[in-house]
Amino acid sequence: MPLLFRNAALLLVLLGCCPASAADDCDLPMKVERHDLHQLSDVRWVLVEAFTDYPAGQNILRSAGSSTVEMKQNGDNRTFLITEAIRANGTCIFFRFNMSIPNPDASNHSLHLVSAGVKEVDGEVSPYDDQGRAHMYQSIPGSLVTLYNLVFQGRPARTLLMYRREGEHQDIDELKAASSEHRRIAECLKFNVPADFLYDGKTETCPVERKGQTDD
Repeated sequence: MPLLFRNAALLLVLLGCCPASAADDCDLPMKVERHDLHQLSDVRWVLVEAFTDYPAGQNILRSAGSSTVEMKQNGDNRTFLITEAIRANGTCIFFRFNMSIPNPDASNHSLHLVSAGVKEVDGEVSPYDDQGRAHMYQSIPGSLVTLYNLVFQGRPARTLLMYRREGEHQDIDELKAASSEHRRIAECLKFNVPADFLYDGKTETCPVERKGQTDD
């Protein structure tokens, strides 16, 4: 996430969503309601396809071999610890941060970053602090669609990410079938196609690491 927003990679944060009418017109999957957010927890989500509309984001997506995201719901039922792991050019990059529901009465499927997180590369941990929101859509339990707006170097940009539950992400025939729906959504939202990232079904994901975990 922070790598996508700061250095142009991928993650679950965004600075706002596209106009509601655009998403509605494109027949996106159902928004993940607040009472269903827990279903996304304790699952490892593997990125299978992604689109973005700015050059820096495209460069990182095209260099990534795999990317995973995990959410762990905290005891207050409003805050989630997010762990993102990206394998790029043979190196694993980890991000850990806390996100929460900004307004339970008005917001269902969006989360925002509530405190500084950490980034870890080759055992070296450094802080990062990106402000953003994540909007999530889900048509079936094993899939997740995330649509982002962000500001990169002072300009608005967008990213569209498609995830599958780990264990359901290596069926090449199924991924090919799903890709046509991904392309439909991307084209409707005015992204360039083909995708900037397409999982090959075999590249290893990064192992789950626990160093540098944020406790906020």
